[in-house]
Amino acid sequence: MNKKVHLGFEYPKGFPQEIIDEEISEVKSEKLYFEIGRQENEVYAAMEWVVPTLFATYILKPYFESFLKEAGKDHYEMLKSFCKKQLARGKTMDSHLISADQSNLKISKNFTQSHSVSITFQSKTGRQVKLLFDNNLELKDWENALEEFSKYIIEHYSNFPNDQFTDKIKDLSPKEYFVIYIKINPISKELEFHDDHTLILESKNCG
Repeated sequence: MNKKVHLGFEYPKGFPQEIIDEEISEVKSEKLYFEIGRQENEVYAAMEWVVPTLFATYILKPYFESFLKEAGKDHYEMLKSFCKKQLARGKTMDSHLISADQSNLKISKNFTQSHSVSITFQSKTGRQVKLLFDNNLELKDWENALEEFSKYIIEHYSNFPNDQFTDKIKDLSPKEYFVIYIKINPISKELEFHDDHTLILESKNCG
């Protein structure tokens, strides 16, 4: 995406354009730049959490560093409302992964994260932070996780590097091109912070 873009949205190929236009109008604002992409039906030789979801929202660094400072937190509340509608849509949809024949990364039976919807933030250091949503949990759990991390990311941009999010990921890979993944603990409902390595280990331990 262009470095000046504040928000990004992914919709499935064939999803009605008029519905997209109507939904995006809820968060449109002067000086807000966004991009809309279409998700193709493809076969991926990748780990489950790397595969793009049908509906995806990207909240990028320029949104927090420039636009939000001018627009104020009222727009952030509208954006969260938009994201919750996407979560509700994703909760009612059933999407399945088909692994590529050449892939040695088998689909884990214990991987229960949604392939229908995701929300990705961008940290102050430019890292992608992808929220995963467990199909076995309730929509309210998904919404609560969004609200909780929304507070983390606001504080992150205000107090970096002395913020809670930076502290939570201090033991994960420091490589900026590594994605940070946020999962909801199915029992405690607390947020868990992962990278690819820790998710692989967790998958093996649960297998």
